[in-house]
Amino acid sequence: MSSAGRRIFTPGRLFGLAVAASILTWVMLLIGGTVNPTGSSLACSDWRFNALGMPLCNGELFPAMTGGVQFEHGHRLWGWLVGVSTVGVAVWSLIDKRLPKATRWLAVGGVFMVLAQGALGGITVLLGLNPWVSTSHLLLGYGFLSLMIFVAWRLHPTRRAAPAMGARLPRGALALAVGLVLVQALFGAAMRHFGAGMICGDDPVGCGGLGFWPAMGLGKLHMTHRLFGYAVLVLVVVIAVRARRQALTAGRTRAAWLALAPAVLVVTQVALGLLTVVTGKGVAIVTLHTAVGGLLMATTVMLYLAFGPLGDPRPERSAAATAAPTPSANAWEAA
Repeated sequence: MSSAGRRIFTPGRLFGLAVAASILTWVMLLIGGTVNPTGSSLACSDWRFNALGMPLCNGELFPAMTGGVQFEHGHRLWGWLVGVSTVGVAVWSLIDKRLPKATRWLAVGGVFMVLAQGALGGITVLLGLNPWVSTSHLLLGYGFLSLMIFVAWRLHPTRRAAPAMGARLPRGALALAVGLVLVQALFGAAMRHFGAGMICGDDPVGCGGLGFWPAMGLGKLHMTHRLFGYAVLVLVVVIAVRARRQALTAGRTRAAWLALAPAVLVVTQVALGLLTVVTGKGVAIVTLHTAVGGLLMATTVMLYLAFGPLGDPRPERSAAATAAPTPSANAWEAA
């Protein structure tokens, strides 16, 4: 990259673009959360694009935003914006040879993930809402959000040159928390798309007339999501409290504050899940349930990263990273 290019394409701006792409991804989950509960999933019956790669709805770029089109096509248009920002991060990362190879290829991996996410969305429509595809679509959205957060952390100006130089704190429990949240998202996505959301009626304790543990499969799926959610609630709160204590002891103040987020969000998420049942899948509640689930995933991943070398705040670490030669880092050394 030329000297003029380096003045324009600064590390701070690339980091800002990666953060923006992560935020846009979360908003995409929020908008996507409105599609199913409003019955808008097939409001756009086709899956076509214009010359700029922008999605069409019933052959139009900007159709009448009525009859659920505003939700489904709004989700598609926002997904296009996410795709453009992701491609921007990847291209910029490839051009900037000062970055470790691992960081550049992780950014490229984001492009493949967002393309796969879009393809699953299209297949969902073309197959008439196949529940397996729809479940995979939502789950991949959580995975894509996690990857973009990881890329953004690696692109921070004080970490980008040598992302693996910092000290690690014990974080096996945090890895468990990330896994638990992801599994719970899988159960929730399956429950929604297989039609088990209201199989237990408005009973917030058991499964209505089917008993606490119903014989039918959809009832079991619903109660599995609910009971596993309680287990995730307890474990994430315990892990977050433990992580906060470790962070304070190690002098990682930001990580200590960050540890509060998963604890608060997991309580909020369980409450929203119960409200979803009580309100008969009220659109606002279901949408918030999806959005808060994304925030819970994001903050749990961020806390995991904050306990790794990417979260080391020591000034001498930043100075050493600035002076270090450009490494060819392994993709997972700074995970």
